[in-house]
Amino acid sequence: KQQEEQKRQADEQARKQQEEQKAQQAQTQPANGNTDSAYYKNCAAVRAAGKAPLHKGQPGYSSHLDRDGDGIACEK
Repeated sequence: KQQEEQKRQADEQARKQQEEQKAQQAQTQPANGNTDSAYYKNCAAVRAAGKAPLHKGQPGYSSHLDRDGDGIACEK
C-alpha cells in the first residue's frame, strides 16, 4: 500500500512538471508561431520594413514607438 502511494505521488509530480513545461513553452512562443524578434529604432524603420502599424505584443513593438501610449505604434 505504501508503494502505491509513492507511485501515485511520483505520477502526480511528473504530471505537474509536464504542465509547467507546457506553460513555459506557451509563454516563450508567440501565438502566431513567429519566433523572430525585431527592434526598430524609429517609425521610419518600421515603415521601411512594411510592418506599420505595430500592436502591443507584436515582435518589434516598443513603447518608444508608441507616442500616445494607446498600444499601437507608428499608426500615423
